[in-house]
Amino acid sequence: MKLPFKEPAHKIELHYFFADQSHSMHAHIRNKCEAYLLGILKEISNVLNARLLIETEAYTEGGLRERFVLRGKSELLRSFAAAIFHYVLPLEVDIEKTVNEEDRQMTKQNIETLRRELKNFERDNDQKVDIENAFYLFGNNLKIIKLKSNFYRHLSGCEKVTKLSVQTVNAKNELTGKAAVVNRKQFNTYMLVADTLKPEKDKKAVIEIVSPVLRPGNYKWKGIYQSTGKIISFRLQDEDFKNEVISQGMAFKNGTLIECVLESSRKMSELGEVVVTGYSVLSVERKLDGEMITETPRPKPAKKKPEPVIQQLDLFGF
Repeated sequence: MKLPFKEPAHKIELHYFFADQSHSMHAHIRNKCEAYLLGILKEISNVLNARLLIETEAYTEGGLRERFVLRGKSELLRSFAAAIFHYVLPLEVDIEKTVNEEDRQMTKQNIETLRRELKNFERDNDQKVDIENAFYLFGNNLKIIKLKSNFYRHLSGCEKVTKLSVQTVNAKNELTGKAAVVNRKQFNTYMLVADTLKPEKDKKAVIEIVSPVLRPGNYKWKGIYQSTGKIISFRLQDEDFKNEVISQGMAFKNGTLIECVLESSRKMSELGEVVVTGYSVLSVERKLDGEMITETPRPKPAKKKPEPVIQQLDLFGF
């Protein structure tokens, strides 16, 4: 497929249209908006491994126009980043679908594929680049979605802004391609209603117990999550295991491990980072003390009651 630009881009122009004839904007709102836009460009640069330096030019009138100057060693990656920014800023996203289809391992593989394809294309123009993969990667990037939400939320606070357009600029300082325009009435369609993400489950989690809870109450356990090496506090929601610990005095010693199903509650921070807000152990499969393995108690399934035999009466009652 063809790359998403006809000629190399050196800059990105953002044009804020106003309801009046002024050429100024609330400084605090504009500075916050610029920070979120730079965050989007930084995320694009990181995914592409482009190492771009972003500069700003003096403003021009016509409501208010500002330009981001992209500098980097690779002209291809600089132009590709500009094209992706032009694509994602006006793109509406179904956040529920994005979260439900999230697959971090697949995303990592797709990023590696895109980087490799761009590197090969830069060396040999006959090589192919999967643009659909690139558009999907950036269009469904949670960090970009959050930063974009923040951008439009703050921009809506400037009441005189009627619309926004974004366009790429070539080396001759000429606008290239078609301007992507977002009208004010569309701003709220980009704003996230909630920052909470779908919980993530590790069905084969291993936790080294540091501090067990040996008494009734809604207290948190503490342990070392083996896959990350970090100490975490978690709520134990396996009532059968919890009762066994309290009633039978289940012993815990240095190095005791549990194999369990661990659920991580997640949300997006102000800067679009995915952060874990809490942990819960939904069920404990077994406890390990060195070579000693203790299977955890499990409630026996209820026996199925036999269905009553229904006898059909003879037509004449015999």
